[in-house]
Amino acid sequence: MKRRTYLTTTTATVAGLALAGCMGDEADEEDPADVDGDDEYDEEETEEGTEEETEETEETAGILGTFDDFEDLEPWGAFQDIGSIGADPERSSSGSQCARLEPSEEDGQVRVRRSLDEPIDVRNVAPGLAMTASDRGIVRIQLQDEDGDYVEYSQQVMEDMPLTRKNFGLTRVRGEPDLSEVYVLQIIRWFGDDAEGQLWVDDFHFVPDVDTGKVMLQFHGGYESQYTEAMPILQEYDLPATAFVPTDRLRADVAVQGDRLTYDQVGELASAGWTIGSQSAQGVHLGNASSNELESTVTDPIDWLEEQGYEDGARFFAYPGSEYTEESYELAQENYDLAFAGQAECQGYASNPHLCSVVSDPDPDDVATKLDWTAEHGGITSLAFYALEDERSITAVEEAAARIDELVGEGELEVITPAEMADQYVYEG
Repeated sequence: MKRRTYLTTTTATVAGLALAGCMGDEADEEDPADVDGDDEYDEEETEEGTEEETEETEETAGILGTFDDFEDLEPWGAFQDIGSIGADPERSSSGSQCARLEPSEEDGQVRVRRSLDEPIDVRNVAPGLAMTASDRGIVRIQLQDEDGDYVEYSQQVMEDMPLTRKNFGLTRVRGEPDLSEVYVLQIIRWFGDDAEGQLWVDDFHFVPDVDTGKVMLQFHGGYESQYTEAMPILQEYDLPATAFVPTDRLRADVAVQGDRLTYDQVGELASAGWTIGSQSAQGVHLGNASSNELESTVTDPIDWLEEQGYEDGARFFAYPGSEYTEESYELAQENYDLAFAGQAECQGYASNPHLCSVVSDPDPDDVATKLDWTAEHGGITSLAFYALEDERSITAVEEAAARIDELVGEGELEVITPAEMADQYVYEG
């Protein structure tokens, strides 16, 4: 049911799929897909579609890896003169250049597209880009059929970062796209009313998609409430989770004042089946760490985790607040098997295992929708919770656990751990 020739959704479902995350400056950003009716093909979402299941085809397998390296920009152009695209020989992830995208002043966005002479089959793959930008924001990739119906994948881009691959997640479906015959690739970035900024893209690539939806439950920050509130909820449903902890802020015992986990509580979480990973030594945004402290902040937790018997979790890292710098990203690459930061659900295989996507602090009203979306369309969705200090945050965990239990029981969803993701869902092509 999950990888259909036609992917469909209701209008109500699409409306509930606004990207979640902890990036406050994205909250008020207009969705460019809604600003201009999305070119001449814009139609209302439909409610019904075929239940036909598909299997991987030779055509699908043939597009895995780099599809366009932007060495030749002739096939690309700005749609309806919305923004511009040009070559930048000063940057590239491979080859001699990348593409530099800039918004048009009147539209506040850029839309570039490539029309294909022959359609491609994308039923079992997910797209991605290498990208960086002058300021952070959301970048969208649309894959359109000959009628203009499309699937849309999204991911955040951080400013002044290396031009490196990002894992995009499926966040929108418009109409009844025939994914066996996609004719148009489109890249969209909304810059805002000031219409200033640049986006650099390279290495338009495809990775295998994940057929049966996967979900990972994560708890960031090492808060005691994750032990007192979340653990009993997950034990009720026999669900595993991961605690990414700031090792230097853990407490020796309950006599030490503070709101973080004690060493014994961390041990009980591990005994309950939780993975114990790193969220840096202090758990502060890594952009706030001085250069001479950054390496120890990122890497010292590995020694502590291994000494305490959490060797498996020492392979995994979560960037505090999904914030990272070039130096901290490179340290994560060098020292961990997976690292988590992002802003989209339903990612495919990780083409970049050190920027695996997360949905941060999901709202109780949205969490079931995101899980249902994952069950319907496949992919990997990682839900990240923080301090469970109020009814809202606790309810979000309760809603997530209850809905996961239902979907797992129906065979529509599977719960995975970071180890399973690292060992089974990383794409190296």
